[in-house]
Amino acid sequence: MRCYLMRGGHIVAVKEFPGLSDQDAIEQGRLLFEEHSEEYDDFEIWDHNRKVYQHSRREIEHESE
Repeated sequence: MRCYLMRGGHIVAVKEFPGLSDQDAIEQGRLLFEEHSEEYDDFEIWDHNRKVYQHSRREIEHESE
């Protein structure tokens, strides 16, 4: 699994999560994103060519309005 950290719609960092389940990789991605939330807008979790999860701060902010 890979976690792609995004800013402005572009990948700016990648973190490998080898051997994790989908749910564990999503949780690790959330923790990583929260630790660096000022640096990144979004993150995605991918397992090779399968998108497992997509987080968007814009969607979260829109829901809270």
